[in-house]
Amino acid sequence: MKARTLWIVGILLLSGLFFISKGNGTGYASEFPDRPVEVIICWTPGGPSDLAARLMTDELSKSLGVPVIMTNKGGGSGAVGVEYVAAAKPDGYTIMVAPTILFTIHPLLIPDLHYKLSDFIPLCKYCSSPNLILVRKDSPFKTLEELVSFAKKNPGKLKCGTVGVGTSAHFSLEMMKIQAGINVGHLPYKGGAECNTALLGGHVDFLSHSFPAVLGLMKSGDFRALASTYGRVAGFPEIPTMEELGYSKVTVAVSVGYLLPKGTPGPIVEKLASIFEKVIKSPTVRKNLENSGQMMDYQAGPAFGKYIVEEYKMIEDVAKKAKMIK
Repeated sequence: MKARTLWIVGILLLSGLFFISKGNGTGYASEFPDRPVEVIICWTPGGPSDLAARLMTDELSKSLGVPVIMTNKGGGSGAVGVEYVAAAKPDGYTIMVAPTILFTIHPLLIPDLHYKLSDFIPLCKYCSSPNLILVRKDSPFKTLEELVSFAKKNPGKLKCGTVGVGTSAHFSLEMMKIQAGINVGHLPYKGGAECNTALLGGHVDFLSHSFPAVLGLMKSGDFRALASTYGRVAGFPEIPTMEELGYSKVTVAVSVGYLLPKGTPGPIVEKLASIFEKVIKSPTVRKNLENSGQMMDYQAGPAFGKYIVEEYKMIEDVAKKAKMIK
């Protein structure tokens, strides 16, 4: 009986250790994932975030060893998807991919948002696409310096188109105006196609627009880029950056990253972070990104979180100077 009692006690102790392991995430991490992982795209199909996420679906599925399901949850300027992930079970099976503007621009311009950055664990920054300052192929402005010089001599005469008020492209324009000390008109459009048509038709003098949205028109020669707001552009080595031209703070880009619900166990976060880094830095994903007009711009979770906070402060400063907020 004594031996049997010791045997039972031993089994109970082992069981307790097993459940403790499960509770702190260690056991989960060794088994994770054992079923499909869902990636919530906080945008409608066809947008930059949607395209960027889908470019790495196959490689991510291979590395995780389970199917990766991409689900679009648009609406509320991205808030619907963000709130869905914030409320999801923090077990690593629900991951969010979203542009950083959901945490930098939207909190400043959209009242009563029901989410905040602290509701999430930044997993990694994935990619970025710069905004470009663009003119038609027959524009008299061959350089950004020529455009700025004309604008200074003719306040209010030039008009710039963007895809809307409060967008990344709009803030790039406002930053340029502030640093260059120029006054140009802003014409916001409802989407990328309308924006492009406006420049082609001569309704605006130049655009502040994301690179993926104009890639085809740049390849055809209909548009020329005078500057990039965020790094060099793959395939177009002749385009200088705003920083190279002396505009050190015009660095707004359309950046996309992955986040997890707050409370996801540390071992699972670490496992996902390792897998995502490997996939994002793979030659296949890098090539897919460049072909779509985006650049691999990996940052680990803590650095990505810091990037979001710093970008928010920069956007807030510009919004106040541009009198978009008080």
